[in-house]
Amino acid sequence: SSEDKLAATRSLGADGTVLYETGALQKDGQKRLAGQFKAACGEQGADVVYDPVGGEYSEPALRAIAWEGRYLVVGFPAGIASIPLNLPLLKSCDIRGVFWGAAIERDPARHAEAVSELLAFYAAGKIKPLVHRVFPLADTAEALKLLASRSVTGKVVITVP
Repeated sequence: SSEDKLAATRSLGADGTVLYETGALQKDGQKRLAGQFKAACGEQGADVVYDPVGGEYSEPALRAIAWEGRYLVVGFPAGIASIPLNLPLLKSCDIRGVFWGAAIERDPARHAEAVSELLAFYAAGKIKPLVHRVFPLADTAEALKLLASRSVTGKVVITVP
C-alpha cells in the first residue's frame, strides 16, 4: 500500500487506514499488523472484515474482528491462510467464503437482485467507483502491466468496442 492509497480511501469515507508491511510476514510482523488493525478498528473491533488478500495477512485481520463479527474470505493472492480455529471461538465470529462465480450459478435470481440493488445505488449516487484509468481493448497489455506494478488506486477499466 502507499500513503496515496490511504488518502484516497479516507477521502471516500474510510474511518481508519493501515499502511502495512509488504512481502512475507513472520510472526513478529503479523503481531505488529494485528496491532495496527486493532488500533484502526477501535476498541470494539471490526464488524466485518473483507479479506481479498489472504496469506499471512488473514490472521492479523481476524484478530481485529469484533465479537460476533463476520470475516469474509474473498481471495488469496498472498497465499491460502492458516487460521488458528480458536480465534473464531474466542471472538464468536463467523468465517464465510465468498465465491462469486459459484454464487451466480447456484442462485441466479439472488445474484440478479443484488446487481439490481447495486445499480440502483450507483444511479442514486450512493456509491461511486473509483476509476484509476480507462483503456481501450487494444491496450489491455498496458493495463495489465499497470495492475502488476501495484500503483493503481481504484479500478482499471477496459472498454470493449
